[in-house]
Parts: sequence; C-alpha cells; structure tokens
Amino acid sequence: MIPEPEHETPDPTAKSQSLKTSCIIDHASYECQMKQMDFKPTLMYATRTLKFTIKNTSLIGLDYNFKICNSQSGILDAGPYTIIPKKGLIAPGCDENFIVKFAPVEVETDFSRILSANINNLSPNCEPLLIEMNGVAQRPVIHFELPIS
Repeated sequence: MIPEPEHETPDPTAKSQSLKTSCIIDHASYECQMKQMDFKPTLMYATRTLKFTIKNTSLIGLDYNFKICNSQSGILDAGPYTIIPKKGLIAPGCDENFIVKFAPVEVETDFSRILSANINNLSPNCEPLLIEMNGVAQRPVIHFELPIS
C-alpha cells in the first residue's frame, strides 16, 4: 500500500476511507482477414454487399472510425460505397461484423476506393487497417428516368 502524501484536513472529524483502484494498460490491436473487396458487376441503382469481421485482440476497448478515400487522389470520397457501422467500440476479446454496400447510380471508369479505419491508441506493432475496394457498374439496356407523379 502506498502511504498518503502529507496534507491538511480542514475538518478534523472527517473519517479516513480506503480507495481501491485497478487499471488495464494496453495498446489497441486487431485481427482482420479482409484486405481487398471486389464487388461483382452491379447494375445502376442496384446494391451489392460484402461482409467482414474485426476481432479486438487487445485488453482494452478498440475505438474505431472508418473513412473511405479515392484510391487515386487520396481525397475523402465514398462514391457509391457505405459501411455499417461507421464508428464504434469493440469490447476486449470480442469481434464485430461490418457490411460494405456498393450501390452505383452512374457508370464511371474508376470505382476504386480505400476503406481505412482510424483506431485510437493503435499498437506500434499493428499495421493500420486498410482495405482496397473495387466495383464495376453496368448500365441496363433500357433505363427510364420518370418524374415523380
């Protein structure tokens, strides 16, 4: 037990109480098998999904926040991609499932993006989580754009 530092007590009738504390000190670390996502050709206004899992291998909560960047420019640009959940906390020793959706609304030449996770307090021995995403959009033979009536 550590002795209490010297101090003055303003109320001499105050009782002394013991305070027990504990803490866990660790860096965040994870396991994720997914390194690349290749979506099958998808018609405009249709949606394809892929799933992956992240396991928290550390002794502390894994606090994450995803962002999607254009793979050519590095600028934040999700394009036709979304991820659910986008941010959260994975308890120690637990895992979480993620769903990435590819839903193109136009045919473009480049749908390549980088999904990256900003993980607080990530271990220096752990590589940042980066997943390459690629998709191809197809235009249907006939497509009608009608005004809402």
